[in-house]
Amino acid sequence: MHASPESVRDLAVTVAKGLLDAPDFLRLGLMLALERRPEEPSARTVFLEVRHTAHHRFAALAREFAPHIDDDAVGLLTTYAMAAADGLFIAKEIGGDSVDLIRLFELHARALFDAAEHLDH
Repeated sequence: MHASPESVRDLAVTVAKGLLDAPDFLRLGLMLALERRPEEPSARTVFLEVRHTAHHRFAALAREFAPHIDDDAVGLLTTYAMAAADGLFIAKEIGGDSVDLIRLFELHARALFDAAEHLDH
């Protein structure tokens, strides 16, 4: 099966809506992820496990919509996708109602699909 630009966009909109509905998970998770303590809080571990699962799921989707790219390129695209999504979330947190997170995630999906088309084999 080959994922379409529309299916990637639909997934991005679903993620954006999830963040709008429950922003605390990512807000708190990002703060925990950036902390460096001698002893890991269990909440940080749980957040990082969820991120790891999301990373693998997006990588599987990337392999579907860009079967021409190798594993290194999939890893690069996946890391970029998640980092950019984090940044979009932070932009919404800072900008409030003036930031349209759904439209930003739609743009993000198009950019990811385009980037995948232009990554080396």
